[in-house]
Formats: sequence, structure tokens, C-alpha cells
Amino acid sequence: MRLLVVTNDLSQGGAEKLLVSSLTILKQKQLHVELLLLNAKDSVPDYLVTLRNAGIVIHDLRMASFYSPISIRRIQSFLKLNRFDIVHVHLFPSLYWAAIARLFVNVKPLLVYTEHSTQNKRRSKIYFRPVERLVYKLYSAIIAITENVKQNLDDWTGQGKKITTIQNGVALESIRSANATDRALLCSELGIPSDSKLLLMAASFRYPKDQGTIIKACQLLGNKYHILLAGEGDLLESVRALAVSCNVSEQVHFLGFRTDIAILMKSVDINILSSSYEGMSGVTLESLAAGVPFLGSDVPGIHDIVPNELFLFNPGSEKELSEKILMIFEDAELQKKMVSQATSYVKNFDMELMADKYIALYNTLLAKKHKRIIDNQSV
Repeated sequence: MRLLVVTNDLSQGGAEKLLVSSLTILKQKQLHVELLLLNAKDSVPDYLVTLRNAGIVIHDLRMASFYSPISIRRIQSFLKLNRFDIVHVHLFPSLYWAAIARLFVNVKPLLVYTEHSTQNKRRSKIYFRPVERLVYKLYSAIIAITENVKQNLDDWTGQGKKITTIQNGVALESIRSANATDRALLCSELGIPSDSKLLLMAASFRYPKDQGTIIKACQLLGNKYHILLAGEGDLLESVRALAVSCNVSEQVHFLGFRTDIAILMKSVDINILSSSYEGMSGVTLESLAAGVPFLGSDVPGIHDIVPNELFLFNPGSEKELSEKILMIFEDAELQKKMVSQATSYVKNFDMELMADKYIALYNTLLAKKHKRIIDNQSV
């Protein structure tokens, strides 16, 4: 089976990180996998190296803008020169460009799209709705990463019969094999006492992420508590300013974008994800697999992928978050219970299972296409 994956780039988002892991696994399962990027220049270098080392060919269209309709022509030309059985698309605007480009190719591959989020800016503009309905209709199948994502997308596009739910997975083996860094060394690098209590949030500084609630919670904790924020984004400077205004700037550490998140997650005391909503949070799954307690906002995309309410706090409530943090530190048995429940529960989200479901969907689509060809020939 020849599979082409199309997306904007491999920058620092969760969907991009998921793609790197999933494509590597699909390649290991003997699929011929290639990747087409609208522009690779802002991609994480380590992501590109990982895929190339796995034997995956990466094509770069070098588009000046993701939003340029010229992308249609370039994708069309690429598909004319390179034949694939399946073209699997991720993220807007690749969603539009790939679907339209396929219309102008004689030998048409099957089109699959993965919807990663429960909502987006386009759905707040009613004039997008007829356009979106037409575009999604061009796809042979649509993958929703949760039932909530599926329902919202069906309400918006009316394509429910084409939508299949396949939950995102996490590369459990890579997390299990990661070794926690030496605690004293980590604290030394941060310039803090070795007995500090470390809380990590690994996420971009972009809406719907909500680092602000953790900053405010830090005010309610003692000065031994230190917040590690890994990531970059448009809201970074406003979060820095909030830490200063809350008088906790010496307890908040901005780590920038990191490729060693699994190591960091295993090296801290608690992993946290504060957010207004998620599609299906990869950070949550990675945190559950890391072997330390996790706390996440009680919102879609988080509350439906944790074992129970122990792992949740009300979104935007620094009071409840701080109370739960203190409760975990004060109760060793609770820590053990949360870790045990998390590591057992997250086995259901192994990326190997996700990849197998992708392949099963591809095979089903190809079988239906083959049957249609035979039926047409017999008429």
C-alpha cells in the first residue's frame, strides 16, 4: 500500500508530534509512507531527522504561505507524477488544498482526513459552513479523534456516515524507555534548591492552553513549589508578565520548546495540563504514561481520557488546582494510587492500536474501491 500524508508542516503542535510517531509506526508495519509538506522551513529539525531515519521520504512544496491557493496546483502536479493508494490529510488549510487538487487528477487516490479538534475559528463564521460541507464531502473517509469531535463535525458538515472515530494514541514504549534525569542536576540547572517540588506543564502558549491558572495557583502554594513551563507561542510574554504581577516569577521557569518532554515528565512530581478545551490531548496521555501523578482541566479532550475525577480540576480554578496539588503531596498512598490507575488505563491508548485501526480503515476503503471497479466492468 502506498500512503501519502499531507499536512502544513511539522512545527511544534500536538498534531504534528503525533504525526511523527504514527508515521514511524506505519512505516514499521510495512506500508510505503511518504510525507508532503506545504512548507518545511518551520518544522522541528528533530522531527524531520526522525522520519528520514525511519526511511520516510519528505517532500517540501516550499509554499510562501499555507493559505495560498497556488498550493492546489502544486499538489495536483505532485499527484500526477506520483501515484498513491491513499492520501491522508491533516490540518487546515491542507484540508482544502488536497481535496481540490484531487479533482484535477485522472488517477484519483482515496482521500482520508483526520479531524483533531472539537472546534475551530471557521465554525464561528456561518459563511464557512457551505464551503466546509462541500470540502468534507470530497473525502472518502473522515477520522475523528473522539466521539465529541465526531458529533461536532457531523453537526457542522452533515457527513456523519463518513466519520469514523479512531482515538489518538501515545508511543508508550518510547515513554517507558525514557529515563528520568537526575533530580539534583535538574534543580541545579534551574538554580533552585534540590528539595523543591516540581510541577510541569508541557504545552504551547496559545489558546486554548491556560498557563495562567497554574501561575495563579502558585500564589497559593509555598515557595518550595516551582512551575516548569515547556513550550513557545504567542501568549508567552503575557504569561511571563502574569508571573511577575503575581509575585511568583522566581518560582516559574520557562523552558522553551523541548524535544525531551518524556524525560521531563518522568523527572517532576506532578504533570499538569490547564486548558479551555482539547481535541484529544496527547499531553494528557503522555503524562498518564510517565509514572507520576497528573492533573488536568475538566474539559472535553481531557476529562474523557483520564481514569476518573481524581485527575481533574475545574477549568480556571486556581483554588481547586492548588488544593489538589497539596493533597497529592501530602498523601503518598494517593500518589501510588493515581500512578497505578494511570499506567494501567493508558495502555488502551497505545499508538500501535491506533496505527492498526488506520490500516484497517485504509484496507476497507481500498476493498470498496476495488469492488466498485469490478462491478462497473461487469455492467
